[in-house]
Amino acid sequence: MRYLELLKDLQNLTNEKLTDRRMMTALNLKSPSAITYKKTNNSFVTDDEIEKIEQSFNVKLSGNGVPHITLDYYPDIFGSCGTGEFVLSQEKQQIQVPDNVFFKKFSKVKKYSVINAQGDSMQPFIYSGDKLIVEHWSGEQIIDNQVYVFCYDNEIFVKRLTKNINQLVIKSDNTFYDVIKLTGDDLNKIIIVGQIVGLMRDLTN
Repeated sequence: MRYLELLKDLQNLTNEKLTDRRMMTALNLKSPSAITYKKTNNSFVTDDEIEKIEQSFNVKLSGNGVPHITLDYYPDIFGSCGTGEFVLSQEKQQIQVPDNVFFKKFSKVKKYSVINAQGDSMQPFIYSGDKLIVEHWSGEQIIDNQVYVFCYDNEIFVKRLTKNINQLVIKSDNTFYDVIKLTGDDLNKIIIVGQIVGLMRDLTN
């Protein structure tokens, strides 16, 4: 849920005037600039913030009737994968993700995270700044032409993958970028993090 959506929900549930000062009190914020930032950027609201607001206003936020799923969100995108294992940043929050932004059905037995997209290589499918929902990979077969997050030579990429018998084809949606084909020992340098199974785009920018 984003901040402006939260305000809309609150307005429908209460008769209070939702001033910045009232919201500061509910969220236990000390600086008016924090509220200004949330409004200007229409920031995502964490579970902790939602709980504070529900307690302060004595309401239950509905999310406009759309089921939400709580996932870990890593605002700093990635940590390190140099040790042979992919490690997400230690800085994380929990955010509520609308069920309807998933491309495939959410599974309670899968692990998911939300990361930020950077760069233009996957436009027009993914834009820089999009929040990507990653279904963590557990060794299953790669689904051809689907978008994955992976680590290669200690760098992180979001690309379409196609697996041939002895070859991995890596493609960008932006045709400015070359197709890459990995074979032999280079295949062992790939660490797949997971498949992109949903995204959230800030349409206010």
